[in-house]
Amino acid sequence: MKPIIATIAIYFALILISCESNTTSSDPIKEKVTLSVTIDHSFGQETVDPEVSMHTNSSGNEIKFSKLHYLMTNFVLVNSSGEEIVLDSSAAYINMADGRVSFQLPNIPEDDYTELRFFLGVDSATNHQNPNLFAASSPLNPIINNLYWDWLDGFIFCSVEGYHYKDGQMKGAFAYHIGLDENLMKINIQNNFKVKKGVPLELNFDLSAYFESPNVINITENAPITHSDKAADFGLSSKLSENLLNAFTLKGDK
Repeated sequence: MKPIIATIAIYFALILISCESNTTSSDPIKEKVTLSVTIDHSFGQETVDPEVSMHTNSSGNEIKFSKLHYLMTNFVLVNSSGEEIVLDSSAAYINMADGRVSFQLPNIPEDDYTELRFFLGVDSATNHQNPNLFAASSPLNPIINNLYWDWLDGFIFCSVEGYHYKDGQMKGAFAYHIGLDENLMKINIQNNFKVKKGVPLELNFDLSAYFESPNVINITENAPITHSDKAADFGLSSKLSENLLNAFTLKGDK
């Protein structure tokens, strides 16, 4: 009888193991997709057309943009359960005037998300890395982005240039080149969005943020050019980098 009892016990044990295995594997596996990200550029509710459209800030500066290019790195997505999807070494280079306004983030689980984080710029370690070590196709290759100060051994995080007018008459040019470790901008967009195969994520960069909040910037009352030297620009670069924390939103959530 003992062999029979032992056989029955083993049989039931296998059934229990099988049930436990089925329980732990019942959750559906979330498909990972390549997420396409597209960025529109506006000035408030107005579309920015480089070298063409004119926009007026709260200080009365009439502004025509000629260039805007920047680096986005270290993307993190947070799903509705609070889980972080960290994309190590992720990077994108955007150039508004050249129409380079989209990029892809690979291996993102299909899910509901509540937050998108990234750096406008690059972290300190990357900022001081030998630029010749970046692959030829990398968005961080200075030959591709033309956003590197050889004389400072560091990246320009965000560069905007243009012209300002008063009553339709040109008053001069401006060029704001933001870089240096202390000006790294950590962007945090908190809003609900869904990642699903074939559905792009659309962001908006509002260029009015340069001039409005929390620091009101009047072009005629500040240095027209900054290379992020605080002594030379009287803190303008720090104010601009603080303002740009508010520049990005999910499209449709202005």
